[in-house]
Amino acid sequence: MKHTGFIVAIVASSIALTAGAALAQKPGGMQRAPISFEQADQDGNGEISKEEFASRHEARFSETDANSDGSLDRDELMLSGEKRLEERVDAMIERFDKNDDGVLSQDEMPKPRDSKRADKFFDRADQDDNGSISKAEFDEAQEHMGKHRKNKSHKN
Repeated sequence: MKHTGFIVAIVASSIALTAGAALAQKPGGMQRAPISFEQADQDGNGEISKEEFASRHEARFSETDANSDGSLDRDELMLSGEKRLEERVDAMIERFDKNDDGVLSQDEMPKPRDSKRADKFFDRADQDDNGSISKAEFDEAQEHMGKHRKNKSHKN
């Protein structure tokens, strides 16, 4: 089935977007727990075949396809995304809740990874150096960033 890879990519993207937009990430981003070599080597022969590697993706698709109809509807994708989001929230609370009260205070929240980068962006956007960014400066900075991202994606 040629569409399986495409559908798996859509599922993975949907899940990543749902969870990624909702949570601050730890350095390097919070990723799915890595699979061990032994888990991937399903037949235990000491090597991972393409089929074994691909079956991981098929298994994820099957897990998401709650009604087993061979396709993923909006509800199934949302349920899968919500499950991943819940796992990420739990992991975030577990990681940052220093006083173990089950909630995150402002002091416990992760600090921005690169405040110098944010300062640099602000200084570039504040073209008249008045210490604030006007709507026009903001819009121009956004447009510049959009062009930069577009150029980067074409290079990859």
